[in-house]
Amino acid sequence: MAELFRQVRLQTVNMSSNFWNDFHSEHEWRFPEIAPWQIQRALGHPIVDHSERVRAEWMWKRRPDPIMGEGAFGYILIIIISVLLLLVPHIGILLDAIWLLSCFLLVAFDVVRNVRWRRDYEGSLCRMIRTMGSVDR
Repeated sequence: MAELFRQVRLQTVNMSSNFWNDFHSEHEWRFPEIAPWQIQRALGHPIVDHSERVRAEWMWKRRPDPIMGEGAFGYILIIIISVLLLLVPHIGILLDAIWLLSCFLLVAFDVVRNVRWRRDYEGSLCRMIRTMGSVDR
């Protein structure tokens, strides 16, 4: 039983460490965040391996949607709800702290999810571009 607890604790620490590293990773990407067919068009429609192109397109379709939505609406909504929670007598500060912590965690989760997708997507683009010169015509 102690061994099982130690393994679960080790996995939890590992997951937290990976999350933290992804959250604080540098965001220097090799490619713009555009679809694979747009990259292929920008390079002059070279012939690429079909399976690698399909893989890159599949990764593109898996692109995560932002949790807070596009633009500032989601963030403005957080601020409005936060101010309204402060108006609740006696427990408003506690509710507001819980609300802001949960919103911070959502934003952090969104950042990490996007970083992980972007890393996988760039890997598939590299594989697709690598096949451009080696495909039999």
